[in-house]
Amino acid sequence: MISTVFFDVGSTLMYACPSVPEAFALAAREHGFNLSVRDVEPFMDEVDRFYEQEYLRDGDFWCSHERSVMIWKDMYGILARRTGLGEHAALLAEATHAKYRTAAFWALYDDVVPCLRTLKLSGHRLGVISNWDAGLEALLREVGLLPYFDVVVASAAVGYRKPDPVVFELALERMGARPEETAHVGDLPEADGAAAAVGITPVIIDRKRIHRSSGLTCIDTLTDLPAVLEGC
Repeated sequence: MISTVFFDVGSTLMYACPSVPEAFALAAREHGFNLSVRDVEPFMDEVDRFYEQEYLRDGDFWCSHERSVMIWKDMYGILARRTGLGEHAALLAEATHAKYRTAAFWALYDDVVPCLRTLKLSGHRLGVISNWDAGLEALLREVGLLPYFDVVVASAAVGYRKPDPVVFELALERMGARPEETAHVGDLPEADGAAAAVGITPVIIDRKRIHRSSGLTCIDTLTDLPAVLEGC
């Protein structure tokens, strides 16, 4: 019987809002540059490819606060150069990153709070395991989610990242939980599904229905999670 549930954060509990093109264009305008969202959007595919290539090459940047911050600034720097503002890349990268350190630039999915409330009321212990910089706990506090969680494990704060089994083992130890009584919910089978390596039951939140072939338990909405956990 599942008594403990860990959650990923990005694309599981919350998402960037406004979007990166909107945030970057806003940062540019705040510094006196005439830039629109339409000027930025054509370069997002390149930014996404850069992140994917860096992650595949050496995703261990998520194990360091400094390196995890730098990867985002590097991505924003690409946008600065592609929009003709390369001379000001460092300034705009810092300004854009600063926005995403605040709750104002993140939104919770509608199913998050109802799910967390239901699980808490049913006696589950809840925690977070996320590839994130060391500012995660402060951000969760600002968006109002921190009171739901007994343990928050950010990869950059502990020096290990998903899919490394160690990060899941650390979370279990901090929670004082047994793996066979624990589930982990996230949006990426390759990272979050690795919880199975230590005996944790992985559940993939698959809002776009793109991971059905992963062989893992998938749900369309967190509203379905309590019932799924009862069947585990």
